[in-house]
Amino acid sequence: MELKSVPIESWRRAVSLILRRIRSRGQQDVALIEGLDIRRSEIISRWYASNFKPERLKKYAIEGVGNIDRAEMERVFLTPLLNLLIEYLRTDAKVFRDIYLDERLRYAPHKASPEVRKSFFQELLQEDVSILLDGMEAGSQNVKMMQAQLNEVHFPLLTEPSGNPLRLLAIGDCLMNEVRVFLPSHCRSVGIELDMRCLYFSAVLGKALSTEQIVNFLEKTPVDLIAVSFLSYEGLPLYRSLMLEAHALSQEEIARRISGLLFIMRSFLEDLRTYTDAPFLLHNVSGLPLKKWRKRLGFLAPFSSAQQSVLGALNSAIAEMATNTPNCVLIDEARVATGKGYRQCEMSAVPHHIAARALFHTSQFGAFLSVTYANILRSYQAMKKAKVLLIDFDNTLWDGVMADGPVTHHFDRQQLLRTLKDSGILLVAVSKNDPQNIRWSEMTLVPDDFVLQKISWKPKVSSIQEVASELDLGLDSFILIDDSPEERGLVSSQLPKVRTLDSHDLFTWQSLNLLLQFPNTKQTEEARSRTALYRAQAQRRETLNPQLDYPAMMASLGLCAKIGRGRAEDLDRISELVQRTNQFNTTTIRYSKANLESFIKSPAHRVYVAELSDKFGALGLVASVILEVQDKSAVFESFVMSCRAMGFGLEQLMLSHILNELNEVSRFVGRFIQTDRNNPAMFLFSEAGFKAEGPHEWILMNGDPKPKGPAWFSVTPRDAS
Repeated sequence: MELKSVPIESWRRAVSLILRRIRSRGQQDVALIEGLDIRRSEIISRWYASNFKPERLKKYAIEGVGNIDRAEMERVFLTPLLNLLIEYLRTDAKVFRDIYLDERLRYAPHKASPEVRKSFFQELLQEDVSILLDGMEAGSQNVKMMQAQLNEVHFPLLTEPSGNPLRLLAIGDCLMNEVRVFLPSHCRSVGIELDMRCLYFSAVLGKALSTEQIVNFLEKTPVDLIAVSFLSYEGLPLYRSLMLEAHALSQEEIARRISGLLFIMRSFLEDLRTYTDAPFLLHNVSGLPLKKWRKRLGFLAPFSSAQQSVLGALNSAIAEMATNTPNCVLIDEARVATGKGYRQCEMSAVPHHIAARALFHTSQFGAFLSVTYANILRSYQAMKKAKVLLIDFDNTLWDGVMADGPVTHHFDRQQLLRTLKDSGILLVAVSKNDPQNIRWSEMTLVPDDFVLQKISWKPKVSSIQEVASELDLGLDSFILIDDSPEERGLVSSQLPKVRTLDSHDLFTWQSLNLLLQFPNTKQTEEARSRTALYRAQAQRRETLNPQLDYPAMMASLGLCAKIGRGRAEDLDRISELVQRTNQFNTTTIRYSKANLESFIKSPAHRVYVAELSDKFGALGLVASVILEVQDKSAVFESFVMSCRAMGFGLEQLMLSHILNELNEVSRFVGRFIQTDRNNPAMFLFSEAGFKAEGPHEWILMNGDPKPKGPAWFSVTPRDAS
């Protein structure tokens, strides 16, 4: 049973639950746990020697342990740590385990790689567990049971994340630490491995808000999402003073200070956005912590009328800021605090006798907010690779079967899907139906909203395989939304890379709504035209009859390329290519928009781009190349091409254009760094006549034969009218 289900304000009931749990255990098991309590002083003394062993602290470069006072460390760290462990063994209450695991990281290499952290805890915990079990009857069943329990507790510290963990950077005051305590176990419960790091700023601690610190972190540690809490607790001095003085300020002065706060927040987000397109999880403001008397006296409102006015104005403006900031999800702190109760949120997550002298001061608010976070992270995990939504019709877009008569439409779902289509997500109809039964005139969606329609009685597995072939996209970018558990189960078993979601599950539509704030979607002309581009791509594949002569077949497409230097107005699209392209990407360096802008302006760099079109229409700007040119040498730092341009020979045409334009260069260096996904770019330089020099570089001298572009292209200078 989880302690959080017990009303915090009534510890007598919590104690009753604990006693019932103890009585349910075997008497010997209880005796072992009570034995730990009796040996408390001995364990803490020996734990100190183990946890603060000088050679281990030096080996793992543990921070924050200089000139430590032993008595103080035993009182504020080791005693609460042991208390948490004993309470968990007694009660199985998850809250004790979560805080215990987080406290274990306090004097550990928590910033190091998972491998280093695992090595550290293998050494430390082997000693600490031996101390706990010392003096017990070795080999007895109950001792084995306790050892198994201790192994279960410590499992997250002793294992490296499987696959690629979800990486979350949290920026804010100590509330972020409270979220970090509870969020990993929430994520594990839904199959998400989480790597959460925190960077702090605080008015109280004098730590200023700085993008430089964050950018330095991001250069070393890539992240998937960034959570920012400007006003939780006491992050920014201007907010802290505003709440303290609100009652004495004029409306004009309050408005002026709020405007100043919003300027700081907006500038920070805009600055950070130039370095990363990771989604922001932006907190609004709850007003916590409460002042002493408002916290203790239940008949007082949590805030004065002036403070309530400030909070309302701030939250209205922050909601608008979240809406107008690309890839930004609002974390509604105020709604959580109001729903759970402000005083409940401020209650300690554990009994006073454990937390009173402890370094941690974990409140219930962190536990409540971690549920909100977990839901968003679960949606991100489901949607992060989404490019194609495979949409069932009957009992998904409407209730009922259209072939049988009238249906009740879910117009909200249809409008959401249309918005996703306009943001660059491809919709494919995969309905088991007769096409003549679909009454399009009733729907918000129209046939042209779908890049392909697979409306037939064929198995959906077969239809999805056809879609993958015609669109030339990986199955791991497909999501099937269907009401039938049989259909979802069959697709999951036959095409395990396709993610399946239940159209009856509210989580599905919440996640699709959040997808609008994830990097997969863009509110750009490029994104809005993506369905038409891929529809034309499918038509091209029908035109490319394998029985035709290849040059004639390619010439039949009417390919036209425009190649030239990148310009400032190309930055958004170049950035999108650099950030999103994995297959034809020679070095997979994810340059920021600021970097790209500096390259365009720099005399030491050249940025080239290519646009492509054919008889079916324009594919847009599909390739970019970044070179560093110094001392008669040019280095291809990045060659990136969209997957929809692959197979036409555009890369050789572009390479030929660049080599011929840079006549003054005597030595060209092509760089290729292999990943698990960029094999399509592997032979770019070798097929163009470059000679291998080392594992990552290919060389072409000015006198060497230069490659020629395919003859089936017509080429126009990009700056031509």
